[in-house]
Amino acid sequence: MSILDEVIECVEYGQKYNNYIAAKCPFHDDSRPSLIVHEDYYKCLACNAHGTTEKLLRRLQGLPPKPLSNERFFNPFTKWMKTQTLSAALKIAWQTMNEHPSVNMRDKRGITNQTCRDLGIGHRDGWYTFPIRDKCRKIVGGVARADQTNPTTAKYVTISGQDSNLLYVPSWELVERSAIVYVVFGILDAVTLYQLGCGAISTTGGKRVDPTAFDGIRKRLIFIPDFGEEDAAWDIVKHLDWRGKVAQCHYPEDSKDINDMWVKHPEMLKSSIGV
Repeated sequence: MSILDEVIECVEYGQKYNNYIAAKCPFHDDSRPSLIVHEDYYKCLACNAHGTTEKLLRRLQGLPPKPLSNERFFNPFTKWMKTQTLSAALKIAWQTMNEHPSVNMRDKRGITNQTCRDLGIGHRDGWYTFPIRDKCRKIVGGVARADQTNPTTAKYVTISGQDSNLLYVPSWELVERSAIVYVVFGILDAVTLYQLGCGAISTTGGKRVDPTAFDGIRKRLIFIPDFGEEDAAWDIVKHLDWRGKVAQCHYPEDSKDINDMWVKHPEMLKSSIGV
């Protein structure tokens, strides 16, 4: 769950847009949604209350502030794209990964070096990067995932202003060839399924995605939600008519998603999806 997903559960009249939330401000008697919350900071357009999103969330949850720390959240894309295009920023991360392959990605996540090269997965400044491409292989967005050394509070981040309904597809060619396409709520889960030869898609905004995001895919879509996110999958599927189905995935006690199963129980995963 992203920090915005947590915030929206705690505010009044919250509405999530591309990459921010608009809601009633809790710091004054707000008659209209004046609070704007991004992944890293918030600001009220009426009373000018502002600060980090982490501090806002802790206050909304009734928790005491964390001790002061030198570490703070920042969106790496904001830093990189001050001097580079998105494509150039992702290429640098990809080249870095090629020169220094991630042992953690390979040994802890089961994602091979070849898969990282093929899909353009990169590593830079404590973030794994995943380019989002359209059917013509043009880069139209990006996702970054904190690595094991990154102290940030955000697990995944996207480019500021990026459409939260944008889909991550490891291989459009594989999707086109597949009679059944698997839909997951995690980037690494989609990459795992790609390695197994499956057509796969991941949302980039977690389980909060508009069903219209799948309008251009006229195939059978089988959702494999993380453990505990089955209801969210059903909420999407009910709008997809004949295309949508939720798989009954029986996760072992030590696994919560597809990637966990791939690392810990690969044969069980293969059996579950029929490969």
